[in-house]
Order: sequence, then structure tokens, then C-alpha cells
Amino acid sequence: MMRSLLTLALLLTPAIVMSQSTPPAPPAPLSLFAKLVGEWEGEATAVMGPGARHLLRQTERVEAVAGATAFAVRGRGFEKMADGREQMTFDAFAVIYLDHDHATPRMRTFTMQGGNWADPEFTLTADGYQWSMRDPRAGLIRYEMKFDQEGRWVETGAVSRDDGATWFPIFEMKLRRVK
Repeated sequence: MMRSLLTLALLLTPAIVMSQSTPPAPPAPLSLFAKLVGEWEGEATAVMGPGARHLLRQTERVEAVAGATAFAVRGRGFEKMADGREQMTFDAFAVIYLDHDHATPRMRTFTMQGGNWADPEFTLTADGYQWSMRDPRAGLIRYEMKFDQEGRWVETGAVSRDDGATWFPIFEMKLRRVK
């Protein structure tokens, strides 16, 4: 009987230890995203064409995946329609990861608008990140993310049709962590 209990204890020890282990830490270049893991919600303003300003309830969900070697980000924007109901008018997904050199951060984005995807230029900054891409219809598009003094996730977007000489705002969101 004692031998059976000892054997059972030895067999269960690895399972107990593994179940109590802490999640792996992300590689140093991606440590910012560990702060973003969770669910965020707030207001956003998107400009879609001249004078076409849209107010959205914006949500972002960030999850560490593949042992925190990558981060999945899903952003959705909901617009209040004339009849009072909310309709999702923006749905995007991104994966942030390190390139094969284990040092260069990369991003791949996907949107519901036509199933488009992009591999934008992606740069970590002292207090957030910046990403940009060229769109043949719009020009150079740039987004910048940072935390404000209240701990909110603030992201702005702008477009330039003259290679960055002048910028026009197209997006702004301010989100609070809800989970």
C-alpha cells in the first residue's frame, strides 16, 4: 500500500509542477506586448474619405501565443447606425513576432475589407510602436501606439500623399483595459 502511494506521488509530481509553472516570458524585443495582453475598449474616430468621420466603439484583444513568442491582436470597431443598433464596420487581425534572427520584430495584418493582408514596416519605440505601409490608392499610411499618463492604449493613424512631407489624420483611438 505504501509503495503504491509513493509511486502515485512520484507520477503526479511532474503534472503538479507543470500546472503551477508561470507562463513563459516573451523575448525581450516583444516585452511591450506582454503589457497589452488582455481586452481593451474605448472610443475611436476614423476618417474614411473627405468629411466622412466615423465614431466607433473600438475593442482590441491581445493574446500571447506559441509560448509568448508571438502575439495575436484582434481589433474591431462598432458604429452606431441610424436605427440605433451597432454594426461592426472594422475587423482586423495582426500577428506580431520576431523574424528568424530572433531580434527584428515583424507584423502581419489582415482586414475584413476585401480580405487584404500586409507586412508593414514595424518599429518598436521607447514607449510603444509604429507601423507603416504604402497603399497604392491612399499613399503612405502610418500608425503610432503609446500609453498615455492614464495608462490608456492610444493609437493614431495618418496618411501622406507626398512621401511624408505632410500628414493628414485618419484614425485615433483611446482604450482602457477591461480584462
